[in-house]
Amino acid sequence: MSNDKSILVCGIGETASAVARRLHVDGYAVALYRAAAPLLLRRRMSFADAWHDGYALLEGIEARRADVNAEFQLGLRTRAFIPLLRGRYSDALENWPWDVVVATHEDREPPPLTAPDDAELTIGLGPAFTPGVDCDLAIDTDGPDPGAIRRKGDARQRRARETEPQSCEAPAPVSGLFRAELSIGAAVQAGATLGFVDNVPVLAPISGRLIGVARREQAVVEGAAVAEIAQAHATQVSGVGFANQLVARGVSFAIEMELEGFEPFSFEDWF
Repeated sequence: MSNDKSILVCGIGETASAVARRLHVDGYAVALYRAAAPLLLRRRMSFADAWHDGYALLEGIEARRADVNAEFQLGLRTRAFIPLLRGRYSDALENWPWDVVVATHEDREPPPLTAPDDAELTIGLGPAFTPGVDCDLAIDTDGPDPGAIRRKGDARQRRARETEPQSCEAPAPVSGLFRAELSIGAAVQAGATLGFVDNVPVLAPISGRLIGVARREQAVVEGAAVAEIAQAHATQVSGVGFANQLVARGVSFAIEMELEGFEPFSFEDWF
């Protein structure tokens, strides 16, 4: 594997963060990009807080907001941290001669206007991307085989089987500023106060473990999710989840295969 390649990961949620972290650990020069402030709840499973606070840690790897070019250059060249770019996508593309662009679609962020010619290799995460149209390759993010690679002409990602929901979101009762009263990881009982939107309490819809909560003083609209509760108390609340580990591994494998010039193969050719 060559580690002289530079990769721009568009997104800052769980999946994009897992991918960026894996590629950084693999030795690539990696940067994150996110235009709008995120409204993500599972903040301890992503680099999302770096957008607001300037930095965030995910399993020992730091992402740091790079609002000036010197900070961006420092992170990318030294690999000491993953720089986070904001602003326009076109500016992020022009900031560096990227070898690979990896994109996903997240909350209130418009779909990245990716195209196969944005870099030597473009990869879309999830069913919103079509290989040969807005990316070269797509990686399944859920369904029966997260991390599977789709090429031009392959069937679209299959939907995950509908199962009993394992978590439940608590909506904002009114529009205003959310103020959390509990931290991620706390055990809660149904009907407990999770926080307030202005002076109106947000109540827990079920008992369980708080796995996600909006930032303190986050502006929200009525009905927007401000907290998420898992029914099982053993549910993971921090670090990279198993499915996202598979997605990140799939992205790393696809990059290595494509940039090193290996040809894809099929077991069907053996018969």
